Amino acid sequence: HVAQKSLTQKFKTGEIDHFTVEKRYLHLDGRIVWAALTRRMYKDPITEMRHAITTLVDVTERKTAEAKLAETHRELLATSRQAGMAEVATGVLHNVGNVLNSVNVSATIVLDRVRDSKTPNLRKLGGLLDANATQLGYFLTEDPRGCRIPAYIVTLASELEQEQQAIREELGHLTKNIEHIKDIVSMQQSYAKVSGVMETVSVVELVEDALRLNLSSLLKHGLDVIRHYVDRPVASMERHKVMQILVNLIRNAKHACDDARRPDKQLTISITVEGERVRIAVADNGVGIPPENLTRIFAHGFTTRRDGHGFGLHSGALVAKELGGTLRAQSDGIGKGAVFTLELPLGRESSYE
Repeated sequence: HVAQKSLTQKFKTGEIDHFTVEKRYLHLDGRIVWAALTRRMYKDPITEMRHAITTLVDVTERKTAEAKLAETHRELLATSRQAGMAEVATGVLHNVGNVLNSVNVSATIVLDRVRDSKTPNLRKLGGLLDANATQLGYFLTEDPRGCRIPAYIVTLASELEQEQQAIREELGHLTKNIEHIKDIVSMQQSYAKVSGVMETVSVVELVEDALRLNLSSLLKHGLDVIRHYVDRPVASMERHKVMQILVNLIRNAKHACDDARRPDKQLTISITVEGERVRIAVADNGVGIPPENLTRIFAHGFTTRRDGHGFGLHSGALVAKELGGTLRAQSDGIGKGAVFTLELPLGRESSYE
């Protein structure tokens, strides 16, 4: 035991007067037991001779409990991580669903335009001209029906041009929304692939990705997004885990603003650096949090939403702690909004854009 040898040497030379090490021992019955070995130096007040006393205390029960606690903690982190991934996936599906609604609207408008198109009138006009092909000059100048054709062609051309323009616009919306769906899915895939790997990332780009994953919901619910990027750090962190936290915070802010039923819904995201740590604050002007709930909201299963599951903030707090950071909540009370601040270490490779 390297540590024991070093401590014993210091003990003998008088650098220290006591030490304790915990060691594993093989019991006579074959079991592995843990014991705390303590050596302490005493000086006889009369003879002034030094005496070393060594004691062994069985700490197997405590070590077993510590091992079980560590395993429980690992399982809790794994469960929380899965809950966080599910939170992001739910957000992705929700936003894809919103975009698909827009796709469906555009497709319906295009189908309606095609069904009500004036194009069949061209066929009727062609048939009328064909029927009078042998006396076309007389038909267009003397026949009451033929005399209306030139003006009708001008009107029809204008109507068909408007039809085409409307269809082009809807197809443009359709293409844009399909590209948005592809971007959302692609982004989710990129964050899901990398796990447990430290990456050098732009914190601003990370926040923008989280906003893009929630974009359709934010637009649908009329939230005004304000960006306050005081600093633009590049940091070393586990990208997908931070993304899980941010997506959940933005979704919670949206729900808080919806529940407040105010017309000026506002979401403000700030990025600041203090020392070797970056702070990402997500603030809303929603329903707010009562003082008694400011700590309870991070408890497993606690939620104030009827359809909430209470995993998001609990998972976020655990993941933030695992990453060496913190997740805190602040609110002045009911109806006064809330601020959630994620603080993380910048890492060794931190810099600025």
